[in-house]
Amino acid sequence: MKHQSILIVLILVLLNGTWASEIDEAYELGLKAYESGQYNLAIQEFEKIVESGWESSELHYNLGNAYYRDDNMAAAVWAFEKCLKSEPGHKDAAFNLSLVNLRVKDRVDIPEPPVYLKIYNQIKIYLHPGQWIILGAVLLLLISLFRMLRLIRNMGANGPIRKTENIIWVILILTILVGLNAITDYLTKHEGIIYKDQVTATSEPNEYSTTLFIVHEGLKIKVLDTKDDWVEIELIDGKSGWIPNSSLRII
Repeated sequence: MKHQSILIVLILVLLNGTWASEIDEAYELGLKAYESGQYNLAIQEFEKIVESGWESSELHYNLGNAYYRDDNMAAAVWAFEKCLKSEPGHKDAAFNLSLVNLRVKDRVDIPEPPVYLKIYNQIKIYLHPGQWIILGAVLLLLISLFRMLRLIRNMGANGPIRKTENIIWVILILTILVGLNAITDYLTKHEGIIYKDQVTATSEPNEYSTTLFIVHEGLKIKVLDTKDDWVEIELIDGKSGWIPNSSLRII
């Protein structure tokens, strides 16, 4: 039994190594195809990796560039949004997304939020939810180390180490509050990109109900619900309706 377990582990390691090798090969082929102007081939190689379940901000960034060069704006928006979801601080992806959105027909200019809210949102999206957790853990570790140092040196409550510890406590509390907000948004906010030239939203999940509005490719929408082959979406102005599931790609 022990030898069988070792054999299974070795097989899994070998398969994982083979899978990783295939991903690296496809990625390199995609980059070479992009550099030589073969954007359609680059898209095929990058999408092959996406379908395998591999997540990478750089993969989606390069895929977005390839789609943009191939004049597929809806797919470019999706890829850049996907990149920013895994790495909110990716400045190149954010810049390229702003350029692509200029070519989206249903582009909506959102009013500028108050300065304090804008700063808070920038801080919140600067780190991925997982990175907020890591930051909180590091701060908690620092507090423990400072506390141990105080106890070892038998220092009072008003010493410099204690004051530093208090400052870290304040930063930790703020990190927890912002991090929880970022994690909640990540887990509860489901969004997608319209992938067809024109899609009609209806009042019920069928093609025979009342037409409510029309959306066009490249528009980012919020997903509220799903039923059979239909998805209930919500626009930034609050309008909601049902569209076929095949009409969008989830971010």
